[in-house]
Amino acid sequence: MLNKKILIDAFGADAPDLVIDGIAKAINAYSEVEIVAVGKREYIENRLIDQDFDRNRLEIIDAEEVVTNDDGPVESIRKKRNSSLYVGMTALKDRHDIGCMITAGNTGAVIAGSVLILGRETDNDRPTLVTLLPNDKGGITCLADCGANVDCKPHHLLKFAEYANDYAKGVLKIEEPKVALLSVGTEDKKGNMLTKETFKLLKESGLNFVGNMEAKTALSGDVDVIVADGFYGNVLLKSIEGTAKSVLMRMLKLLKKNAGEKDDFTFVNKAVKELLQQLDFNSMGGAILLGVKKPIIKAHGSANSDTVINTVNQAISIIKTKEIL
Repeated sequence: MLNKKILIDAFGADAPDLVIDGIAKAINAYSEVEIVAVGKREYIENRLIDQDFDRNRLEIIDAEEVVTNDDGPVESIRKKRNSSLYVGMTALKDRHDIGCMITAGNTGAVIAGSVLILGRETDNDRPTLVTLLPNDKGGITCLADCGANVDCKPHHLLKFAEYANDYAKGVLKIEEPKVALLSVGTEDKKGNMLTKETFKLLKESGLNFVGNMEAKTALSGDVDVIVADGFYGNVLLKSIEGTAKSVLMRMLKLLKKNAGEKDDFTFVNKAVKELLQQLDFNSMGGAILLGVKKPIIKAHGSANSDTVINTVNQAISIIKTKEIL
């Protein structure tokens, strides 16, 4: 049995029913896992009443309020003290038997709550959201930051690089992660004031820094960690998601348009569906919030039962890594 429990915010996502279903599925999928679900107790129990899973490995903490995407980040933490997000983070902070939290809630509230409730890992640094990108070499590339910090200074980006580097080494088991800085060109002097100053810090950092990189090579697999401020990191992430889906849909339409009447497109549809699943970053789990005193996995707001299974698997890896560090 895993020596730490995994806490799940059952009401942070757009569709809580799917998250609750995913909790039962995750318990069935991972025999070593114990889960703490936070949210409206009666609702959760009624949703699970007919589902078959080991109830001895599920604890429910009652929390009647919900933080929505319309709530202000700091205001929601200060005023909604009985929300699943606030109660969950408080339990994560206070209980030694909980090792990681999963939430698909309001990103701003997650970040604000993590700082106000859990506290920063170091006083002068900011937490960063690290998302995992499936790359062309069949591996994973970490992008830090992907939206937590839109206005940054060079020393913030240096710390993002260090956090992501540690995650790549500890959890992804990459011995010497290659770290690159997102910029408008690969030359050393390309970029704005922020990237130029950050370049100097990264070069002197002791990390395996390989220089600047352009957005077009983000999925190449040539680097293991991409460093950016949250504004450009989020733009990169959303651009990859949108472009991948658009290109695939256009290709499928053209293939069908130019096909003969007897052509069988079953294999094409299957291949496109499989590729879309590979490029769906939810299939990789969630973004990891690093730089606070306990790890939080931030799943997409559209999280479903499969997302829960994937993020629980991710949480298992994080907890096991912390056990041996």
